[in-house]
Amino acid sequence: MTFLATFVSAKQRGASLLEFAVAVTVIGILLGLLLQRIWYYQGEAERVAVQMTVANVRTALEMKVAETKLPGRSSDLTFLAEENPFNLLKNKPANYVGELFQPDDKDIGEGNWCFNRTDKSLIYLLNNGNSFGDAQSKRLKFKVKLFRLPHSPAKPSGTPEPEGVAFEQVKD
Repeated sequence: MTFLATFVSAKQRGASLLEFAVAVTVIGILLGLLLQRIWYYQGEAERVAVQMTVANVRTALEMKVAETKLPGRSSDLTFLAEENPFNLLKNKPANYVGELFQPDDKDIGEGNWCFNRTDKSLIYLLNNGNSFGDAQSKRLKFKVKLFRLPHSPAKPSGTPEPEGVAFEQVKD
């Protein structure tokens, strides 16, 4: 009985140092791959969130332009280039910090939007630097721009030229 107990206890001592090193190496490699994927998906989520916010602002601007074309409404669109485009949205983004005068990066905070009252632009400060491969800086800047549509020769003289609005990314 003693021999059997000694034999069983010798077999149940555990893993060798080599087996332990192999297990730690495999777990380390898998953890590295997992962290790389998580980092990639965080960047993708940020990119998509910014694109969705920009699309929402563009849709709100288009609705405002269409509203000005209704009978009895003013067709002057210059006010759109002066006001905060987030005011056109029913709900502002949760990461919107407000309207600031000449904000610096620490005023905005990574992953947040703000409206720069000085130059009438929306600024997004990237949280993940590689979310936008073409971004030269950590700041993305967007502005409402007014433009005049081409003059139509069939239009009677004295008729005001139609205006349009665009929400575009601009260089900082």
